[in-house]
Amino acid sequence: MNYTQSFTVNPTHLYCLTAGAVTDAQSLIDWGLAIVRMAQEKKRPRILVDNREFILELSPLDVVEFASYFEERDIAFLGLRLAVLSSPSRPQTTRLVETALTNRSASYRRFTSTEEAQAWLES
Repeated sequence: MNYTQSFTVNPTHLYCLTAGAVTDAQSLIDWGLAIVRMAQEKKRPRILVDNREFILELSPLDVVEFASYFEERDIAFLGLRLAVLSSPSRPQTTRLVETALTNRSASYRRFTSTEEAQAWLES
């Protein structure tokens, strides 16, 4: 695990700031589980995830393994909604994560601006 993850509880949502990088599926799974745990603990199903400084150095197989892990555990049925400000350094990987998760019924969407992300969370 070569990243940091911090959380701030806001009145309407949970804010997660991540910096660093992941290079394998298990590290990405651990990252996702931390978000799920904190959202449940703080009772904030709407999450703004700031990954602009978070590099995903993953293969397509890693992304599928990550998405499948959450699908097998019915995480999509927890009612979480994630608006993600993604890193511009690997757009193809962040698109693949979004596609893999939304194809498994997760409410997950990438954004380039904080304003758009917050508006979607509040809609």
